[in-house]
Amino acid sequence: MPAEEEFKPFVEEVEKPINYRHYLILLQKNFYVILTFFLITLTLSTIYALKMPDQYAATAQLMLERPENPWKGEVGYVSESRGRAWADEYYVTQMEIMRSAAVLKQVVQELKLTDYYENPNEESVAGMLRGRTKVYRIGKSRLFNIRVSANDPQFSAKLANAVARAYIRKNFEDVLYYSKEILAWLPEDGKENEVVSIQDPFGEVKQMTRTQLIDSLPSIRTNKTIRGLEEKQSALEAEIKLMLQQYREKHPVVVKARANLKFIERSIEAEKIRVIEDLKATADGTLQVTQARIIEEAKPPKSPSGPNRAELIQVPSIISIVVIVLIIILLDYFDDTIHCVEDLERKGIMLPFLGPIPLLKVKGADRNRKALATYYEKKSEAAESFRFLRVAINFSASPESLRNLVFTSCLPAEGKSFITHNIAVSLALDGNRTLLVDGDLRRPIVHKVFQLENSTGLSNYLTSNINLEAVVKQSFVENLSIITSGPISPNPSEILGSDRMKHLLTECRKHYDRVIIDCPPLTGLGDGYVVGSLVGHIIIVIAAVRTPVNMVQNMQAQVNKMGIKIIGTILNMVDVEKERYGGYGKYYYHTYRRYYHEK
Repeated sequence: MPAEEEFKPFVEEVEKPINYRHYLILLQKNFYVILTFFLITLTLSTIYALKMPDQYAATAQLMLERPENPWKGEVGYVSESRGRAWADEYYVTQMEIMRSAAVLKQVVQELKLTDYYENPNEESVAGMLRGRTKVYRIGKSRLFNIRVSANDPQFSAKLANAVARAYIRKNFEDVLYYSKEILAWLPEDGKENEVVSIQDPFGEVKQMTRTQLIDSLPSIRTNKTIRGLEEKQSALEAEIKLMLQQYREKHPVVVKARANLKFIERSIEAEKIRVIEDLKATADGTLQVTQARIIEEAKPPKSPSGPNRAELIQVPSIISIVVIVLIIILLDYFDDTIHCVEDLERKGIMLPFLGPIPLLKVKGADRNRKALATYYEKKSEAAESFRFLRVAINFSASPESLRNLVFTSCLPAEGKSFITHNIAVSLALDGNRTLLVDGDLRRPIVHKVFQLENSTGLSNYLTSNINLEAVVKQSFVENLSIITSGPISPNPSEILGSDRMKHLLTECRKHYDRVIIDCPPLTGLGDGYVVGSLVGHIIIVIAAVRTPVNMVQNMQAQVNKMGIKIIGTILNMVDVEKERYGGYGKYYYHTYRRYYHEK
């Protein structure tokens, strides 16, 4: 490593802990907002819950006989695990079938629910019925409950039983492969070549003859007797072919073999007819051979099962509180303005704080009286806040350096001039010989507030050789003199940084205890930086809920770069009512009102 390379010390960045107290105060400030949303949600959910009709749930119980385990007889842990998994999958599948569209459509058709609900769409009614139907298994048994809810207890029991019957019919049809309507089309004397269009369980439409349909039935194809006879038939047909190679057709051996073949064919046909008749009987319910049966039919419930009105009221109300609290926290998180004194440090503005000034909410008051609350309302909370601010300024630096004070802000309309006028009045009323200088040569306002003519002023002094006495005017406030801006100058930054301005500051220090200079905002304008560099320090006015934090931080960096000291910040337009909770504001904002209030 090169010798000249500097070693940088390692600085561990410690994450700032969450200020839970801030969020507690934030929720406390917004208590009535949270309460309002909660009461609105509570009222609406209560009305909704009370208007909902009672629901009655009836339950029908089924027993399912599981088909034979395909891994039965195989030895080993894997085979046993497969068997258990297969059993669970089978029962889950049957539970879904009980609530399937195929089953529920049968219920809709059987009970004519399209007329009952005055909805001609069967799929829509079946979907609504699915939402009212629940199927659950009782423990690990083979018993299953079909629970259906309705507005009427009798109708709920009727629906539950209908769903159970429809599932059993569906179970029949799955076993039979085709529906009983197709089986009924197979009369004993039907024509073998008669063709019909059928739809198999997979939804495929086929053109089949009677013979083809019979041969496609699983019960026919898996019948052991028929399979044995067909094997004998095939073997005998092969023998006859060999015989015909040696004998003629009418040879006794061939004739006997042909007779045996015909007997086997008739036996096969007879067995098929028997199987079909058994299937028809099963489909009609005369044979109780099925994998599902009803153990207990549903009975009309005596009391309603729902709705759970307490839950319908409580859940939305709790959710409304959670939502509004999250919204408040998110709004505070993304809010980059300063609301109260604690926000200065919490949001990373490490500047000396002089004091807050409350937001004036006087309605219908004279404009001048409001602008000079320190003079016209000496016992008001605003006047007391300026007296507190005056004391804080006196202790912010050495007395000599505080002879000249420059007031500015980051942005326009932050109340910088209001602060300047009232602090000047407060200093004058305290016995200080005070001079207020309107350094805003772009948008002057001092002469309007103190009702002075503005034909001559600071701009005249800086651009000519007139004496200081020619531009100084006495106000109606004792000990307070004023230099108005004079005519608006086309180059205010240049004349404010001139030697005449330095001479003015020097002369004023000889005749006045305090010189207060009202300068334009710092953002976009150089006037405040120019005057601040002449004096050496400035006081920054920040408007609560208006000035972005990044704007203050950028201004602070620029001021530090120019070597100007910020001796303090003033938080203006603080809403006392909203910021009365917690911290500094809790003990400051209403102290004067409580302690000095006239009795």
